[in-house]
Amino acid sequence: MIRDIDILKDERVNCYSVIVQLSVAEYLDMVRNTFENRGGLEGQRDTLKATTAIRIRNRMVKDVEAGAVLPPIVLGVIVPEETFLTLGTLNRDFLLKRIVEVPNENISIIDGMQRTTALFEAVKNSDIKNNKIRIEYWIASQVNSLTYRMLVLNTGQVPWNLRRQIEIVFRSNVKELKEKFPSIEIMEINEERRRSNPGQFQADNVIELFLVFGARKEKIDLQEKLADEFTRLDFIESTANSNFTNIFYEVMDYLAKFDKAIAVYKGENLEGYFKEGKDLFSSQPACVGFVTAIALSVLGRPGFDYDSAKQNGQWNQIKEHANKLLQKLSTLNNQEMGNFLDFQTLNELIRKKPGKSSYFEREFFLEAFKVLIDENFELNNMTPCWRAY
Repeated sequence: MIRDIDILKDERVNCYSVIVQLSVAEYLDMVRNTFENRGGLEGQRDTLKATTAIRIRNRMVKDVEAGAVLPPIVLGVIVPEETFLTLGTLNRDFLLKRIVEVPNENISIIDGMQRTTALFEAVKNSDIKNNKIRIEYWIASQVNSLTYRMLVLNTGQVPWNLRRQIEIVFRSNVKELKEKFPSIEIMEINEERRRSNPGQFQADNVIELFLVFGARKEKIDLQEKLADEFTRLDFIESTANSNFTNIFYEVMDYLAKFDKAIAVYKGENLEGYFKEGKDLFSSQPACVGFVTAIALSVLGRPGFDYDSAKQNGQWNQIKEHANKLLQKLSTLNNQEMGNFLDFQTLNELIRKKPGKSSYFEREFFLEAFKVLIDENFELNNMTPCWRAY
């Protein structure tokens, strides 16, 4: 039985903080369902395997068995906008009832993976199922609010892989992206499919595009722990804008539109990776360059963030110019499209990859798409873009 402790509204990011008590059994049953529905808690955040982390967790298991009270585990909850708007008018009993009714797939562990692991281990050997634990729900209607809250919550703690942090709420991002732009096909992380048509993107790659868009950097080491606090802070600054995710979704829509527009081109006798139109955005570095170039133009450079009004104005200008180019591309035949894309020059220049630069292709395409934006998409062909690096 849930027992109410406290309810506060975070006006900064427009979400509710609700602290409740659950029994260990109630909490683990809820998390176990999440495990079954999502393919495992490990996908949300790795259980730390370092020797010191294991010792700390073993100590935690013994403390729990001895009746220790753990710090609150923080769960993120996404509810429909119409539900969120009613939360402030509900009395506490009805509000808590709404929390209980939230589908498990809309709940994510955003702080407390190690405590949850310890609880799972402790119930195997001890009768702690009726022990009480505190759970803090962060309830929001927009993934953007939850992302911002999650990053701020974990700043200064044991550093996470930034990618893992985003994966926690990314399921909701994918859901929103699909609802807003059904023409974009996102292949889930656990699917064993490869891109075969334009407009298809691996969820794994879209996560990275989400990161580079927020950080406004084409270079993010996704495999390492986030040592660069500036990258984290840049991302936090971006997500602080309530319109951030909506702009990102629209950027993905335009990426898909250009992907489909040029996919009609079937090259002949070309040497190199880029032979057909669909090959361009089959390249993740090209996608990263496209998204980062737009992010820099719309959001401002890291450390020099535009306000919301300027961001919206910049983005509307880009969309206007992009639409004109898309209209032009729709009228080109195969030969004309080939002349416009000029893959021959692209293949020749991309082969000159410096031996020491692992980010060469990302830098190459970032500079290329910066030219496209700077020229208001008014180019006779892409040659000036390919020669920009």
